[in-house]
Amino acid sequence: MNYAVIMAGGSGTRLWPLSRKNKPKQFQSLISEKTLLQETYDRIKQILPENQIFISATPEYQSEIIKELPNIDKNHCILEPSSRNTTASHGFIALHLLRLDKDAVFTTVPSDHNIQNIPAFIKVTQASFEAIAKHPDKLVTLGITPTRPETGLGYIKIGQEFGEIAKEKFYTVDSFIEKPDLETAKKYVSDWGYLWNSANYMARADVLIGWIKKYRFNTYQLLEEIDQLIKKDPNNPEISKIYEKIDKEQFADSVVEQPDCPTLVIPVNLGWSDIGNWGAIFNLISQAKNTNLVTKGEVINQDSNNCLVYGDKKPIAVFGLEDIVVVDTPDILFVTTRKKSQDIKEFLPKIEEKLL
Repeated sequence: MNYAVIMAGGSGTRLWPLSRKNKPKQFQSLISEKTLLQETYDRIKQILPENQIFISATPEYQSEIIKELPNIDKNHCILEPSSRNTTASHGFIALHLLRLDKDAVFTTVPSDHNIQNIPAFIKVTQASFEAIAKHPDKLVTLGITPTRPETGLGYIKIGQEFGEIAKEKFYTVDSFIEKPDLETAKKYVSDWGYLWNSANYMARADVLIGWIKKYRFNTYQLLEEIDQLIKKDPNNPEISKIYEKIDKEQFADSVVEQPDCPTLVIPVNLGWSDIGNWGAIFNLISQAKNTNLVTKGEVINQDSNNCLVYGDKKPIAVFGLEDIVVVDTPDILFVTTRKKSQDIKEFLPKIEEKLL
């Protein structure tokens, strides 16, 4: 059976100060009146019935997930003992689904992406499930057609055409490319053979576990040990202790980008945006609403352009600003430039040092 697992455990530090550890960006209403998690769940419900949709997170977020998705069965929250990055989470998810269904196929769906062309997303996801059914040894990922030179995302270089499935063309992957400099990114936009890496992955659960066994045997052994303990007693305290031993590593690095991993990519144009920083939110809303001033709350403006201003309870007045981000929260006011907004991670340790 096919399943979708929404990845909702990230901390979203690049959207500080609105996104915090106790309520990260996936639980915030950043683009519409709904939170990013709710928007993601609504998309997936158009592809699969609710009994085939799961949410992956750590235990501290379970109550917020149930609050936002009140109809979800709490047993559909796959709760990792702690956050150990995406190799651990993909393995933990796969083993969970295999305990329910030995033939499980699943796609992981980030909870912090915005997709405007939902019919296209539905179509390519269904085609990807069909591709796995026909080629169960493959891993499928969605590659987003670039719309601008982007230095904050990884890229996929398309290889040879693999074939057409459900009227969608699939390609092998030539290589994965880390975040490029601006000049390189400009070249990629003009070359159809380069795609943004969406981090949407789909595979059979048992095959995915086999790849972890092949490429990261120590992680596989720890996950198998955990699986055996869960089958006997899911509340065994040893589970958390063993999970903490797993290396923190991205699934893309450990498995997907291995030279002999049989990855297929399907190029798609989804009106897609990775809600990774305040600059990305500005770009998304300003284009959708055809405005050069993105605001939330009570904002009084004169002669300010290309700015994002998110207010809290008090009015914010801006006068003569260019390319500035202003985010007001109950305990702190944050001001930066749109260009520097994606580098907030570098600044956070200094902020935490001053506030503690």
